[in-house]
Amino acid sequence: MADVSLIDRLLDVIEHDIVPKTAEGVTYGNKLFGAAILRKDDRSLVLAETNNETENPLWHGEVHCLKRFYEMPKAERVDTKDAIFLATHEPCSLCLSAITWTGFDNFYYLFSHEDSRDSFAIPHDLNILKEVFTLDPGGYNAENAYWKSFSIRRMVRSLPEAERQRLETRIGKISTR
Repeated sequence: MADVSLIDRLLDVIEHDIVPKTAEGVTYGNKLFGAAILRKDDRSLVLAETNNETENPLWHGEVHCLKRFYEMPKAERVDTKDAIFLATHEPCSLCLSAITWTGFDNFYYLFSHEDSRDSFAIPHDLNILKEVFTLDPGGYNAENAYWKSFSIRRMVRSLPEAERQRLETRIGKISTR
């Protein structure tokens, strides 16, 4: 069964640390994707960031977060094997590669590629996966030698009804922000 306290913490970070940054970024013309890095041991926040594509089209939420992470003094950075990588949306192929190359062994995300297309009118991730890699939705290897990915919504669906309903309501509120 999924760890409810972990899910709550990840939603806390999305709601209170990432969403305010993405809301501001959207006012400048950036997309609403964001990411954060947390310590595994105490789940404290290391860094939260947002998409900054108006500065550089490569600064997707996850890649921009990684850029800022590596700009931190080395003494302040947690080893990536001791960190949780959190994304608001399922990482695109660029971001999947960046997460892999930087050595994270995990990532969690709230909204799927299909959600990005259907609820946020951003179909690019699925289009690129199909056109460049000939992959259908969900076709990449979500658990592999480098990392394991976790859909927060899928984790929530595995919970007993009371917890599931509480967390689905919370996710619904985050979705409307």
